[in-house]
Amino acid sequence: MSTTTHDTQTEGLVDQAKTELGDVASTVQDKAVELKQQGRGKLGEKLDERTTEVGGQARQAAQVLRQSSSQLTQTNGTSPQVAHFTELAADQVERFGGYLERANGDQLLRDAEDFARRRPWMVAGFGLVAGLAASRFLKASSERRYGSSSATGSSSRYSYSTATPPGGSAYQPPTRGGVVAGG
Repeated sequence: MSTTTHDTQTEGLVDQAKTELGDVASTVQDKAVELKQQGRGKLGEKLDERTTEVGGQARQAAQVLRQSSSQLTQTNGTSPQVAHFTELAADQVERFGGYLERANGDQLLRDAEDFARRRPWMVAGFGLVAGLAASRFLKASSERRYGSSSATGSSSRYSYSTATPPGGSAYQPPTRGGVVAGG
């Protein structure tokens, strides 16, 4: 009989442990969802804040373009077509700035997804151009970085001095016809 009571107690402890583990797992999952929502909220707030700032800067740029356009029309030597195109550019920049000021993060993401669905080849083209620009930038920066080390006399990462030590001559292996002779 003592084995049956022992088995019953063990089963009771196992059931209790399973219940407690389930409660802990549920609590951890609830906390994870809560933290995820908080992170999303903070990210959304930052995105809204940044896009509003960029929108304001775009509207300021539109004002500068309008001022340039009015100065171009006042100057007799410039063509009115340049002033007209400057005014059109100012209108587009101002519309874009207004959109950025009004739009929230979710709306921006939805609009970007819609654009990518409607014009996938254009998005691929933008990606190609961005990739080429990034590769050119990296190549130019690496040439600058490694070009400065070759200007100092080192043509590779590992340089070996061929200068003779002070006060004496360096060991020169025996050669025959420019080739090191074996002993």
